[in-house]
Amino acid sequence: MIQRESVSFKLFNQWVNNYMAKRKSKVKDTYWHELAGFCILQGYKPAQVAKVLKEVFPHTSVTGRHIGAYKRRMISDGHIVPDRMIMSMNDMTTMAKDLVSKEDMFVYDCMVGSQIQSLKCFEYKLTTEEEDELEKAEAWIKNLKK
Repeated sequence: MIQRESVSFKLFNQWVNNYMAKRKSKVKDTYWHELAGFCILQGYKPAQVAKVLKEVFPHTSVTGRHIGAYKRRMISDGHIVPDRMIMSMNDMTTMAKDLVSKEDMFVYDCMVGSQIQSLKCFEYKLTTEEEDELEKAEAWIKNLKK
């Protein structure tokens, strides 16, 4: 005896398929991907690539784990990654600064600038609140003395 699928089971399968189709992640590229990809294709390990990125982008929050994930993405995309380094670390760090495009450096500067700007705004809010409270306390003390 052949069992037929129920209508609710068919609807459930359609919902799962639609949900999974919407959930597929998009490939994202950030300011450091091009440089990291070049270093990876030169045979560098993720921790070494992170050192190179810190030389070029000193305030970046990119770690070896981020670069390892990017390396796995490159391998799954079909890029051939060599087993050993092709050039020395010193050569790579000097070359890396010249390899960064103006657009990538602009994106990095905007990111770092926005973080610094938000910290300055936070500092300003804290200092103005303190001053306002001090002024209120001083005015209250003056009124008590009268």
